Amino acid sequence: MRNTVMIWVLILALGPAVIGSGGCASSTAGRAAGEGAILGTVGGAVAGGVSALLFGGNVAQGMATGAVIGATSGAATGAVSGAMADSKAKDQQAQQQAKQQRAEELRKRIGDQNFEAANLLAHCKHRQAIETAQKAYSSTQDSDQRMYALYVQAVAAEEAGDPKTASAVYAQAVKDDPSRGPVEKVKVQCLEGIMKVQKIRQEYGLPPTCK
Repeated sequence: MRNTVMIWVLILALGPAVIGSGGCASSTAGRAAGEGAILGTVGGAVAGGVSALLFGGNVAQGMATGAVIGATSGAATGAVSGAMADSKAKDQQAQQQAKQQRAEELRKRIGDQNFEAANLLAHCKHRQAIETAQKAYSSTQDSDQRMYALYVQAVAAEEAGDPKTASAVYAQAVKDDPSRGPVEKVKVQCLEGIMKVQKIRQEYGLPPTCK
């Protein structure tokens, strides 16, 4: 609960560009949507951050875009349970359409399983993140999604203290796309990824490192 409150404070600081604003805080549907948004935003920010790390672009912008994915997805889930009590959730969803379009483009690029893997990584569930990313890698032939899955695995493995798994992933990444090599270069990127993930956690009120 303490972490949830802290995340909420930081999301408010980011303003409507992340999750939008409105008068739904006093409503049942609005509260349900808001709670779902809070839970999803950290994972979304990590997903966007890893995307920026892998594909280039502004890391902060990637984080913000990813946060919209997590926030709107969580809000939609939460709003379902309270929609009968308040129609304002629909108004909030309408306001979010423009933001969601860009966010959904990122989700489509990385894939739902990769997004879930990034969310698990954000919450220090390293083994589950690796397993989910492995499934993402195996379930698609999309080169971007497969590389994203490898990077998530590598970051999760390194942070979890599993260099054997990380080394195997680095080798696979260079095998799949030699232009990303050598292996040492991929490793440096993923080690930078750990620092970015930890910074994101801290910015959203969570402990930066996993215990």
